[in-house]
Amino acid sequence: MSIYPKHIIPYPQYRFIEQNEMLSQSGLVLIRHVESDKVCHIDNSNILHPDSIQIQSDHLRDLSNNLLGVFKIDDIFYGIIKEHRDLYCSLWEDGSMGLVPTNDKCFKDTNRGYYFIPIDNLLKFNLPKVQEQQCHFMIFHTPTKCNFWHISIRLLNNENQEISTLDFNDKKKRKIWKSAKDFLIQDIITQEIKSYSELPKHIYHKSS
Repeated sequence: MSIYPKHIIPYPQYRFIEQNEMLSQSGLVLIRHVESDKVCHIDNSNILHPDSIQIQSDHLRDLSNNLLGVFKIDDIFYGIIKEHRDLYCSLWEDGSMGLVPTNDKCFKDTNRGYYFIPIDNLLKFNLPKVQEQQCHFMIFHTPTKCNFWHISIRLLNNENQEISTLDFNDKKKRKIWKSAKDFLIQDIITQEIKSYSELPKHIYHKSS
């Protein structure tokens, strides 16, 4: 029997979460892990040291997170072994059954750290203008074959163009992403949440 949490697998009766429906909900929270070899705590506490939250600027092309609800905090400890990620972490196809990784293709690491990104806070900010671009964060449902609750954060300008698609050189894009990354770490990420809302079932479950 696989150790991997089966409740986060996509099922044929699921459907992609429409962005407008996700944005209409309040109180939703994302969770993102920190690999155990990066975890460092503030002295004599369980609080992650800020240096542990090391998001590479280029990751803001498509920053991976998980939506809390059906996906529980302890699910963050499970991962796919690197050489098998192309299969299990590829995009789920609507109407198909997800894949449950066998124990030789996944792992559980309870030494992983994690932090939270409240979606309400993420979406309400216009970031400081950089390279003549006024930007904001946006979320997209990007379910994988082994995780229906995978959510991507991307950076868009005021014309709702993804920064990765602009006809800028890489240096300009990295400056924009770095500014957004710094803002995300300093002003949005939190290490504690008191509560969160769960996405209503009708938004992701096909009616029979």
